[in-house]
Amino acid sequence: MKRLLLTLLVLIAFQSSAQIQYSSTNAANYDSQVQRNSGPRFGLTYITNGRLTDDIEEEFGVTSNLISQFGFQFEKQIMGDENIAGIIEGILFIGGVDQGLFLPSVSGMFGVRNKAAWELAVGPNLSVNGAAMVVGFGKSFNFGNINIPVNIAWVPSNSRKNDYVDNEGNTITETEKSGHRFTITVGFNMAK
Repeated sequence: MKRLLLTLLVLIAFQSSAQIQYSSTNAANYDSQVQRNSGPRFGLTYITNGRLTDDIEEEFGVTSNLISQFGFQFEKQIMGDENIAGIIEGILFIGGVDQGLFLPSVSGMFGVRNKAAWELAVGPNLSVNGAAMVVGFGKSFNFGNINIPVNIAWVPSNSRKNDYVDNEGNTITETEKSGHRFTITVGFNMAK
């Protein structure tokens, strides 16, 4: 049920991102100031030991802390001035495909990019691990009409309390950490 709900949320986010990406192009002035940098992304995520790695091992028998990522990034760069611009990103990933897993995640990030194409963004992340915050930074390399973005993202570990009853009927509260997630991705898109 948890996977079905998360898959539906990813599909809704995908549809919403597509609408955000293309719905505001009615003003010629606005359109001339917006740069779209959407495109496919792939990479790797390293998950530190914690509840998430325990759940993946328990449910799927996978003991590796490293998983593949394949997805798509919807992005708009809103022009500020010649030195800095705001960016809005919607990122959809399917993780673990190389190990036969289907681990969807969706992130919405807001940030800035400078004229040297360095960027920094933060926002919410929703995955099989639940909701968390994501912080990312990276650089886009331009080769003619093609941009090659390279990004690193960090989802900090979060703590959750779990109550259970032991053999003697006592309620025990344990705090579990999910484990940090470090991701590096690369992709491409056509410069407009």
